[in-house]
Amino acid sequence: MKSDKMSIADLLADESFINYCKRSSPEDIAQWESYMRDNPGRQELVESARARFIELFNAMAMVNLDEQENLLMNRVNIVEPALVVKMEGSGEQEPKNVVSPLLKWMIPAAAVAIGFFFIINYLNRGKKEVPKIFAAAYGERKNIQLPDGSIVTLNAGSKIHIDENYGVSARDIYLEGEAFFDVKQSKDLPFIVHTSAMDVKALGTAFDVKAYPDEKIIEASLVSGLVEVTLKEEKNYKIVLHPNQKVQWKLPGEGTVPTGKSKIPVNNPVEDVTKTEEGEVKETAWIQNKLVFTDESFEDIAILLERWYGIKVEFADDAVRNYRFTGIFEKEKLSTVLLFLKESKSFNYEIKSEETLKVVISK
Repeated sequence: MKSDKMSIADLLADESFINYCKRSSPEDIAQWESYMRDNPGRQELVESARARFIELFNAMAMVNLDEQENLLMNRVNIVEPALVVKMEGSGEQEPKNVVSPLLKWMIPAAAVAIGFFFIINYLNRGKKEVPKIFAAAYGERKNIQLPDGSIVTLNAGSKIHIDENYGVSARDIYLEGEAFFDVKQSKDLPFIVHTSAMDVKALGTAFDVKAYPDEKIIEASLVSGLVEVTLKEEKNYKIVLHPNQKVQWKLPGEGTVPTGKSKIPVNNPVEDVTKTEEGEVKETAWIQNKLVFTDESFEDIAILLERWYGIKVEFADDAVRNYRFTGIFEKEKLSTVLLFLKESKSFNYEIKSEETLKVVISK
């Protein structure tokens, strides 16, 4: 639906426009960007409708922030009276009426003033130290609009936090998990995503960062624009990524690396993103609600399934862990995915519903 008479309400009821706002469909994104180029007089309406969609989408997230502030206020307001301990004299009798009535009044007044001063400072300090946290649980994904207008899409089992002064003096994001960033351009304030092993800096671009704390590989993939990646453990070695490039980095320490790749040498840390035969970009397919894996072990795929469906996967037979699969699934049920995998390699599975949904896989 695209006519000269359409309103913001009309746009918000249009499925393709909603996909454009959520950045979930490349076709709809290209369609609406083309529409704005061809109809510059309608660009302001489209941008206003998108801003309204994002405002509505994130209303619940702001409610969570208000709850955190109210809890802090309650902690400060519940102040018990100070314990007064009478000090015993040294045996000498004190002269009477040494303290004037004025001084007797000033001492408790000063005590109240000092107490009030410390309470106010505690409250202000507490507010500054409370970050804004946004999280997506296993089995869900979330779209978030940051104060500067940048859009973040959180993958399952991920969270970000920003400081209270975000967008004022800095634009720093702290990520655990995976997120796609559509960055609002700012010449004065660079946009920086911090992870345990790398920082990703952008002025205005779209990119994906994957940094789950339980995995040994951290990855940054660029869709458009330019980003600068800083490898912290390599003396802050800097790499510039171009569109359709990515950099992967293995964290130090023992443990299984999900992708099976070794640490990438600094002299060649950049590679192209992975594309399927259908042209799907594996690193960002999750934004379009597609589950993609290419020649990956069942053990690694199980990690994706756990986050994607909010389940727990157990292997009753170790040999099955090493089975390798390639596949693309879009909005499929867990049972459908397992059934298709079983058609490729022989294994058995049982879906159990106990405290949490559990899938037991055996040979």
